[in-house]
Amino acid sequence: MEYRLYHGNSPFLSLEALNTKLEHLKATNPLLEISFLEAESSDPNKIVDEILSQSLFSSTRIFILKRIYRNKKKELFLEKILNIIEQNTSKDIVLFWEDQKIKSNTKYYKFFLKGNSIEEQDALNKRTFIPWAKRRIAKSELKIEPDALSELAERTNYDPERLNMEVEKFRLNDEKKIISIDDVESLTTDTFERDIWSLIDAINESDTVKSMNILESLNKQSVDPNYTISMLARNLRLITLTKFLLEKDSSSREIASALKVPPFLIPNLIKGAKKYSNERLVTIFTKLSNLDFQIKTGQIDGVLGLTLICPYL
Repeated sequence: MEYRLYHGNSPFLSLEALNTKLEHLKATNPLLEISFLEAESSDPNKIVDEILSQSLFSSTRIFILKRIYRNKKKELFLEKILNIIEQNTSKDIVLFWEDQKIKSNTKYYKFFLKGNSIEEQDALNKRTFIPWAKRRIAKSELKIEPDALSELAERTNYDPERLNMEVEKFRLNDEKKIISIDDVESLTTDTFERDIWSLIDAINESDTVKSMNILESLNKQSVDPNYTISMLARNLRLITLTKFLLEKDSSSREIASALKVPPFLIPNLIKGAKKYSNERLVTIFTKLSNLDFQIKTGQIDGVLGLTLICPYL
């Protein structure tokens, strides 16, 4: 049984590496049976049974196990799964993806290291970001002028996930095959919209420092705190609706149509829908609603209220 671990400081890049592996496997065998298993909240026994079950349609199956290291029963989970991998002689493939970097002194890491089956993706810096961005843009069958690439890197804060979303917008604009600096300035998301989505990410990751930096940026732009709250609530509401549509197996195009939003927003919404639980969304909505009431009734200053509440959302 083939197996591999994808992890690192950049969840987006490690997931991209896994998807590249999947594309290669599907190209060599279009009849592959692929199962995506969300291991974070699953019963270990159910996933074990799934892997051990027999397929009626394919001689080779691929199992994608996501976030097994976040499962509350991860020790039991890993013991069962790793034993199966060691003992199973089938042609099946098990690919593990973690949205974090696994420490090298853990049993989990050492198992994959022993089999030389680890792919680690570290976060990009300013020096490595530009070559990566060029490859990503070329993959979309686009070209970009040097000054436009520099501007795009700055506007996306050298974040590969944000650049990927912007490139998707250019790709959907069929008339543009060579991206100029004018295109970057006219088509990339404005600073406020970027900051709102970054704030949503920071809240989800409980990154207090990042939240404070973004709020400071919004304050420098003289953005009304009430407007910030309304935009946060709007985007989180769209994320909630996206979760509902994804459960019904709706495509990206169907989600965009149902929510009446431009296609380039869909990657943000799907990302949020996968990261936020329903319970967390309800909690945040409640706190934002209470803060909105306090600001409008003069009980607290808007900027101060947002600064105090964001680390605890």
